[in-house]
Amino acid sequence: MRRTLVLAVATVTLGLLTACSEPESATGPSSSAGDTRGAACAGLDLLACARLGTLAGLVPDAPTAATGEPIRLGMVNQENTPVGSFPELSAAAQAAATFVNEQLGGVAGRPIEIEVCNTSFSAEGSTACGQQFAEAGVPAVLGGIDIFGNAVDVLDANGIPYVGGIPVSAQSVSAPNSFQWSGGTWGAAVAFAEWATTELDAKSVSIVFGEFGSIADSAEYGRTVLESRGVATQMVPYPIVTTDLTSPLTAATSTSPDAVVVLAADTGCKAAFDAVRTLGVSVPVFYVGACAAPTIVDSVPVEATEGALFNVEGNVSTTNPDPDFALYAKVLETYGDGLNPVGASTVSFRAFMNLFAVLSGLDAEPVADTVAGALAAQRNTPSFMGHPYTCDRKQFEGLPAMCSPQQIMVQMRDREVIQISDWIDVGAIYAASL
Repeated sequence: MRRTLVLAVATVTLGLLTACSEPESATGPSSSAGDTRGAACAGLDLLACARLGTLAGLVPDAPTAATGEPIRLGMVNQENTPVGSFPELSAAAQAAATFVNEQLGGVAGRPIEIEVCNTSFSAEGSTACGQQFAEAGVPAVLGGIDIFGNAVDVLDANGIPYVGGIPVSAQSVSAPNSFQWSGGTWGAAVAFAEWATTELDAKSVSIVFGEFGSIADSAEYGRTVLESRGVATQMVPYPIVTTDLTSPLTAATSTSPDAVVVLAADTGCKAAFDAVRTLGVSVPVFYVGACAAPTIVDSVPVEATEGALFNVEGNVSTTNPDPDFALYAKVLETYGDGLNPVGASTVSFRAFMNLFAVLSGLDAEPVADTVAGALAAQRNTPSFMGHPYTCDRKQFEGLPAMCSPQQIMVQMRDREVIQISDWIDVGAIYAASL
């Protein structure tokens, strides 16, 4: 029983991780992201590239090294465990800090140092991380991934802001000290409901979802939007540890829906693709973003992914490439020690850069209360590799920590991911459905 629970929690962790990840670039899985969306900065050095994006106002005339007293930040992440390890999240944040310290002069000449605390996939470890940073008196703690959320509680009790990362725990999306730049699976589910009704004119939709915690809650968010629009909605839960989705997808398609939403995780992505192909499902099917990752789509036949719909949280257009993503790819190439720019590292890199911009705008010493106040005051602020953010705790009903939950829809065509929508304001859509 314990082993089953551990596997279930690990699978949920991976599922929420995939919802926030960026897929391969729009030129297809055979190309590296640095060579595709990175084209916005082709031939430019790091500073010239940075001047094209949201960091433009913080870029010095020449590379400038920070030499003052360090500003020490914490970071909570899960690493080096057999049930799920995400070192790419902390590695991306460390690469971003090195870039800021060596090229941008840090914050008012002070370098930023990040101390990573590993939860070791336990509630006790999460609590210990929160206590460690509370005792150290850090001005802010970056999020990686922490499914238990105990660290957020400890930090909240000590007035320390918890910033970004991948929103997995209930605390990460609701605590008053949490500030998030991702919509998680909640954003994905609402975006799918919006697209199914406005673009597909669906009258009936089936939602297939892992029956556990936040994934099940996200499915309810999707159902709320669909049913508010008169769409007949069939909910098809399945045990989160299930690796064969043929039965739940058979049930989901037995009512002849106009579209199917699959909130599956990690290996569940391949299982969903395989089941859709085996069953000959002909209606549009929605999957969370990182189901489009090359390691997954390359494991199934082309026809299994053709026409599949996904959510992402950043621009993937090749006609209007994002200079922020190009800078991100260049920074990882320079300081990332081989870290692949495609994946969840976009989320932690974005969080660090947004926090760096906030710290740079402070007129006072960067201590916890001034940082928290500055974050809470942000209104329609440009976000690195993301939608402009507002931290007024009103962006997504029931999920007050989300500052920018907006989503973009993409579709896979002949193994190429094509952007098919502008930003979808999932918070406003969900609010209108209540």
